[in-house]
Amino acid sequence: MSQLALQGVVFDVDGVLFDTERLTNQTWLAVGKELGWPQIGEYYLEFVGQNRTDIHQKMLDLFGPEFPKEEFMKTCSAYSQARMEREGVPMKPGVREILDFLKARNIPIALATSTGRERTLRRMELTGLGPYFSAIITGDQVVHSKPDPEIYQLACRALGTNPAQTIAVEDSRNGILSASQAGMKVIMVPDMIPPTPELDALLFRRCTSLLEVRDFLTQQLDS
Repeated sequence: MSQLALQGVVFDVDGVLFDTERLTNQTWLAVGKELGWPQIGEYYLEFVGQNRTDIHQKMLDLFGPEFPKEEFMKTCSAYSQARMEREGVPMKPGVREILDFLKARNIPIALATSTGRERTLRRMELTGLGPYFSAIITGDQVVHSKPDPEIYQLACRALGTNPAQTIAVEDSRNGILSASQAGMKVIMVPDMIPPTPELDALLFRRCTSLLEVRDFLTQQLDS
């Protein structure tokens, strides 16, 4: 009998499916220097996993009302998008393999990303991954971004799955806290943010890659 009654899987995007965290960090550093706020790049990891509303609030808290948050975010988005249009969206190893595996098992898949809907759908178009997903939940659909559980609650609702029988694949502290508070099983595939004892205590499993996630799920489902 299977050890895991798996109803669905929900993926974070940046840092999990797409190798975009480093690209975004480079952009923040460059744009921060251009605008005369080089310190913004040093705080990048604190913003990972948050939607635009919560990012703006954190910028206000850290740098005060004089920080040009609208100009900064608009410029960063334009730079990052232009680079992906030129060079393609960098994908993590094993993306298509894990998605093909879940599709073959008829396990529904969703996205839960703090990125806005327009940019997310364009990335799906550029990579051809859109048809894999039964639901795409984006940062502009929620009031509070990760670590609030709202985005993962919406994703499970969209899939029609029980959170306790749904896996979230995450790389960041905010994302892990969000999925855990939503009552989901969390698999961490670390990217720029290293695992910690605090995070490990919340995990169903920690894997080094999406290929390892696939192999782990194979063992769980076939045992």
